[in-house]
Amino acid sequence: MARTSIKHLIEKEGIASILFLVFCTALALTFTASVGTSNQAPSASHAVAPWIFGPIQILLLYIPPLIGALFFPIIIIAGLAGLPWLVNYLGERSGERIFSVFFCLVIVLLFWFMVQEVWWI
Repeated sequence: MARTSIKHLIEKEGIASILFLVFCTALALTFTASVGTSNQAPSASHAVAPWIFGPIQILLLYIPPLIGALFFPIIIIAGLAGLPWLVNYLGERSGERIFSVFFCLVIVLLFWFMVQEVWWI
């Protein structure tokens, strides 16, 4: 009996996710995401995207290109792939603590780099 409710839940989530993707695609086709005109565009050494990837790009300004282009994405993907195994290995409470510590560390680092970027302007 539990399997039938999970099956219906999966079907409902699948339909909802497809509708959400259609909605997001319609919004993306409606609005433009321009960086600016040629006289307002930032220099090539300090060009940042106007959406949520700005803090990540600011973080990438301060690390060498090899680390930012190769090791940083590999570490992120390996960390996300290994998080469920780590939670199962250490237990649920320890996994929650580790996740919260890493989350707080990332937020603090992103905030620090953004403050450092604004401080020197």
